[in-house]
Amino acid sequence: MKKDYILETIWVISGGPTTEFDVSLSSARVVCERINSKDRRVRPVIITRSGRWIICDQEIREESGREWLSAFFDKAKNARPQDGADIGGAVSAILRGAADCMFLALHGQFGEDGRIQGFLETVGIPYTGSGVLASALAFNKAMTIDLYKRVGLPTARSVCVGDAREAAKRAKTLNYPVFIKPVKGGSSVGMSLVNDHSQIETAVALALETDNMALIEERISGVEVSCGVLDVVRDGKAVSLVLPPTEIRPVDTAYFDYEAKYVPGRCHEITPAELPPRIIDRICEYALRAHQALGCEGMSRTDMILHPGNTDEPVVLETNTIPGMTPTSLLPQQAAAAGINFPKFLDILIAHAMWLGARA
Repeated sequence: MKKDYILETIWVISGGPTTEFDVSLSSARVVCERINSKDRRVRPVIITRSGRWIICDQEIREESGREWLSAFFDKAKNARPQDGADIGGAVSAILRGAADCMFLALHGQFGEDGRIQGFLETVGIPYTGSGVLASALAFNKAMTIDLYKRVGLPTARSVCVGDAREAAKRAKTLNYPVFIKPVKGGSSVGMSLVNDHSQIETAVALALETDNMALIEERISGVEVSCGVLDVVRDGKAVSLVLPPTEIRPVDTAYFDYEAKYVPGRCHEITPAELPPRIIDRICEYALRAHQALGCEGMSRTDMILHPGNTDEPVVLETNTIPGMTPTSLLPQQAAAAGINFPKFLDILIAHAMWLGARA
């Protein structure tokens, strides 16, 4: 029987000129495999490392299979620099395709720093997650730390440097060991754990390979936790729902590094965290305060650590505006612990984006 209503058109966008290209494609593949296609047309789109747009010819529909997705993602992952449409062609395709919403499965530079958000606002298409300002702020770890301090959230002591040769001098006020990481980046790419000043210059040089500034931050040994916030539209208003936090226990790694985050079995993630209720409450409070202070929308996930000497005062590390959607990702785990299965979780993000778009 022919349907007498217009289907909602969703584009799932991933990739981009970023150090997190592969993680982004993994997130998008999971989203496309699990997204609710009832009353929807869903089209995967990959932005290549060279910035060109590969817009899939096929759509995910309620009555169709999804076995073709793997071939599309595998082919796009190995795209040549000239493959796909340039930015002008992408705009034409977006407007011609009349996309109702862009689901952003983009991580790292270009995806989380406000650039793609500004582009989509220019062409007038709603998108999931935070806006331009919140995305840019949260992606810059130095600015995020300054904002945390302004609203009274505890942070680790840190300094920023732009020159590897000056790093050891700037870090003299800090206690070792320290983490060194790009100021703008994610997924622990370019990150090092440094035990003494002799390793500083090499570690800073590594961080500066992906950014022009590096953050040197005192390591706080303790229990690592992460807590997500999900904005749910209820009765015409957006309500921020704090999700059950996750306790992170890396296996055979000194900290929650790239492999611990994305390789199954390299990390034990306990959701909900097995911690006293008073500590859970404080973690949830800080996650919500970080979400609101940065102006996040749709979703966020804030990482913290519990100092053994004062577990009642979590130290806030950073906030992610587009957390991973991979099989090992934390935010979907937390949503599930709150009784929200993965397709419903995606529905909530899309509904919030459409609600924001209607109010713009």
